[in-house]
Amino acid sequence: MHGLKMNRPSNFQRLFLLLLILLRSRSFAIVCYHCDSMALPECSQTLGEVGVLPYKECTTELTCAMSIVDSITYRGCGAETPITGAAYSKTCSSNLCNAGVYPPGRLKCHHCAGQECVAAPAAKPKPCRYHFEEDQCYTDVISSSDAYRGCASEQNHTLSIAAKLCDINGCNEDQGAWIQVCASCDSVIGRGCKIDLFQVSNSRCNVSLYEECQQDVLLGEQEDKYCFSFRRLSRVVRGCSTKMPSDLEPYVEQFEKCRVGDHCNAGCITQQKCLTCNSVDQKLCRTNITAISNSTCSSAEASSCFSCEYSNWSIQRGCGAPPTNPQITKCYECDEGTGCNSKDFTRCYQCSTDLAGAGCANWERPGEIYIEECAEPGAPCVVVSYNNGTTARGCQTSDFSCTSANVASCRPCEGSFCNKGSFPEKRLWCHQCRGVQDCEEISRGQTALPCPLPANEPENQELACLEYFDINSKEIVRGCRSNSELYYECLLRSNHLDSCRTCHSQACNNSPGQELRAAYELETKALSMFQSKSSAISIKFANLGYGIWLLPSAIYILN
Repeated sequence: MHGLKMNRPSNFQRLFLLLLILLRSRSFAIVCYHCDSMALPECSQTLGEVGVLPYKECTTELTCAMSIVDSITYRGCGAETPITGAAYSKTCSSNLCNAGVYPPGRLKCHHCAGQECVAAPAAKPKPCRYHFEEDQCYTDVISSSDAYRGCASEQNHTLSIAAKLCDINGCNEDQGAWIQVCASCDSVIGRGCKIDLFQVSNSRCNVSLYEECQQDVLLGEQEDKYCFSFRRLSRVVRGCSTKMPSDLEPYVEQFEKCRVGDHCNAGCITQQKCLTCNSVDQKLCRTNITAISNSTCSSAEASSCFSCEYSNWSIQRGCGAPPTNPQITKCYECDEGTGCNSKDFTRCYQCSTDLAGAGCANWERPGEIYIEECAEPGAPCVVVSYNNGTTARGCQTSDFSCTSANVASCRPCEGSFCNKGSFPEKRLWCHQCRGVQDCEEISRGQTALPCPLPANEPENQELACLEYFDINSKEIVRGCRSNSELYYECLLRSNHLDSCRTCHSQACNNSPGQELRAAYELETKALSMFQSKSSAISIKFANLGYGIWLLPSAIYILN
C-alpha cells in the first residue's frame, strides 16, 4: 500500500458509492476508505465527508481499519492495513467507519523545513503524530533562508531559544522573516525630526524630513529589533535598533519602540508648552510662578523648556535650550511635560550637629551653618534627626533624605531656606557635655541636643534631662536620661541619690556647676573639719598622758 496513488472520485463515483453502500448493507461485505498519507496527504486529515477519499469494498472481511506507522496514515480493510509498529490503530465494522482524524483531538500544526519554510505556509496544517494534551506547534526560524515548523512532541528538530511555541490548531503560520523599515533622523543634524514643518491638516502628524534605515527581522527576535524614537531635552532621534548611535545606549529604557508597519516611528512629538517670563519686568516669574500660564512654544523645534538665574538674582524662563549669557549663574533644561520649567533654584540651610554643634538642632545659637545651592532644581530642603541624636540639614538627595538609614524623624519642605527652626519639635533636647569649661556655666541652647531614642526605649517613657557632679572624675556631667549608661553613672557616681538631678523641659539641665558640686564640697569641708578636730584632740590627750608619765619619774629622782 505504501506509495499507493489514486485519482479523486468524480461526482458520479460518489453517487455510485452511496448506492453501493445501500446495496451492500443487505450483504456481508463492507466498504472502507482505502489510502495512505504519503501518496495522498488528505488521507490523514479527512473529517469523514463521503467521497473525499478513495474507498474499497472489502469482500472477505467485515472490518475497516486505520493506523499510523512512522507518521504515515493508512486506511483500508482490516487485514490489509499495516499495524506492526503503529503509533495508533483502530478497527471498526460499519461502512466508511475508518474516517476522521485519529486520535480525536490531536493538535494540527504546519510541517516544513528549509528555505521554503520561512514564508507563511499556504498548505493546511496536519495532525501531530502523537496525541498529548499539552502538545505544541513550533516555528523555529534559524535564518532568512532556513526555518522549521512542526509538532514539539515529534522531536524531529532541536528547538533554538528563539523558537515560537503555540497550542492552537495551525497557529505556527506566522511569517518567518521580513524587512523592517524605520524613519531615521537626528534633530542635532537637521530640522524636521521633531515635528512636520510642512503639515497643514489636523490629522495624525508624521514627520517627513527623514531618511530610511532597514533591518532584517526573524520571527522570535522581535523584542531585539524595533524602530525607535528618543526625546531628551532639545534633542530628538529616530532610527533602527540595530543602527543606534552609541551615545544613546544608556537611554534605551527611555525609547518609544514600535515593531509593526514601516515608518512606525515617524509620529510627531507633542508641541512643547513652557512658562515664558522674566522677573525683571514680571515679578511673578520669581515670587509666584503658579500665577503665570503656560504657553505653546512658537518654534516647532522647541522640544524643551529652560529656566535661568542671573547674577542680579533675576529669573528668566522660556522655550528651547537655555540662552548663552555671561551674566547667567545657573540654568536647567527640562522636557518632563507642560510647564516643567516652573521649578525654582532652591537654597537650603546646611549643617550637622557633628560639625556645627547643638545650634544645628535647637536653632538657638546657630553657628557654622552654611547655605547650600541644590543641584536638582526644585529639590526639597530637609532636616533629619537620627536615632543616635544627631541632626543634619541640607538639600534632599538620593543619599540624604527621609528614607535614609537610622532616621528617627524627618521634615522635608518646599522653598528656599524652609528647613530652619529647632528640630525635632516634639523631642526633648538637653545639654550634653562633660567636664569642659562650657559645661560649668552654660546658657540656654549652648550645648543642648535632641536626646537619642534607643531601639528598646518604651514609647510611654517620659524623657528627661540629667545633671550631676562626678565624685570620681571631679567633673560636671549633663545629658539625657535615655542614655542608660550615663543614667547609671549619674546614680552611682554622684554624691547622693538626690544629687543625680533630672528634669523634663527643654534644656532644663542648666544648673550652675557650683550648685551641683556644692553638696559634695560642703560634705568634704565638714569631713575635713571633723578630721582636724579629731587630730587636735588626739594630740591633747597624748600630751596629757606624757605629763602623767613624767610625774612618777620626777618623784623618783627627788627621792
